[in-house]
Amino acid sequence: MFQHRITSLLELGISKGLITYDEYRFLINLLERERRVATAHPELYLGLLEDSMNLIPKLAREAGRELTILNEELKKRGLQVKKVERDESFWSFRALGSDASSCPVPMEMLRAAVVSGVAEIEGSKSIVLRDFVTAKSGEMGEGAFKFYYKLRAEALIPVACLRLLEECEKGKLAPPDCIVIDGPLSASRLLFRVPKRYRGTTDKRALEELEERARQLIKLREELMRRCRELKIPLFSIVKRCATRYFMKWFGLREKTPYMDQYIFHQILQYGERTSSISITKAIGIRERVPRLTEVHAFYIKTSKNPLTPPIRVEYPDYLRSREDWIASYVLSTSLTTREAEFDGIPKALCLAHRDCRITKRIVKEIYRRVIFNLLNQGLDAKLMSPTWGTSFD
Repeated sequence: MFQHRITSLLELGISKGLITYDEYRFLINLLERERRVATAHPELYLGLLEDSMNLIPKLAREAGRELTILNEELKKRGLQVKKVERDESFWSFRALGSDASSCPVPMEMLRAAVVSGVAEIEGSKSIVLRDFVTAKSGEMGEGAFKFYYKLRAEALIPVACLRLLEECEKGKLAPPDCIVIDGPLSASRLLFRVPKRYRGTTDKRALEELEERARQLIKLREELMRRCRELKIPLFSIVKRCATRYFMKWFGLREKTPYMDQYIFHQILQYGERTSSISITKAIGIRERVPRLTEVHAFYIKTSKNPLTPPIRVEYPDYLRSREDWIASYVLSTSLTTREAEFDGIPKALCLAHRDCRITKRIVKEIYRRVIFNLLNQGLDAKLMSPTWGTSFD
């Protein structure tokens, strides 16, 4: 806590012009040598710092040279960078935002996690869903269980949205002007076949359950897209952490660069710019096997003025292709500018949903502590509720 407070104070001093950057570095160096801003042994910390200072700039310069060449190649192959228009009238929209959250419960008895999903229309009603996900330790490995409970969490997004839309159809609520959800609308290959690294640690019954949940998530997203099309409500999604190379595959450059799409477009795009769109469904290459899937398109857009905040990927169904400029304008116009990294550059409706569904480790620890006290009052052995190694409730 001291480290965070002192570095934040010094950074504030720079931003307000009270100290220079050289003074900032001088003070940080003094605090480092006094072991006041690092918990590691001074020799280890300073050694790691020196290694990082030497190596990372070299890697950055190398990446810069490679990306300059890649940028030119992308332009030759048809990539366009487009300027997006801002429209302040979007702030008066009644958008429906939906997000999900999950967090493992630190118990040795079995694998467990709590998940939540929220869909809420700005200034109106919200739907809050929750679930307690469990699996016996021998049924799934740690990685497979994480994949499992995240599937369960993501499925709550379309479920919550569909429930709100039902109330709109019944006349209980005015329909939203648009729907913006967290995560992809497209169906990745992971949802059609559980990765080998998870299959090897999962028994047959649990594997069947895992595969069924993945298929269910695809069906729920398809149902949400179908209902939005019928009700003529624009639906699109925001993918914040994009560890994919769909665009590089689309432009035939996947084998020529090790970098992810998001990192590449972070170097290319300026604030208020977006890429041209591609068919994510075709880039993934699954529609040939499953032709009934709705085709999903996507573009990257830079919505934050912070040079360290990467662009986001916006996905939307094929029937909204004629409105992609409108979608891009909405996303840019309603994205927040904030020092909180988890909200910076994200549309307001989605930020509200994220705030209301977020489950933190602190919350889970507090709940688990209350459960332990309750069981002790019931006369149960405290050892039955032993947490995973290293977990503290202080």
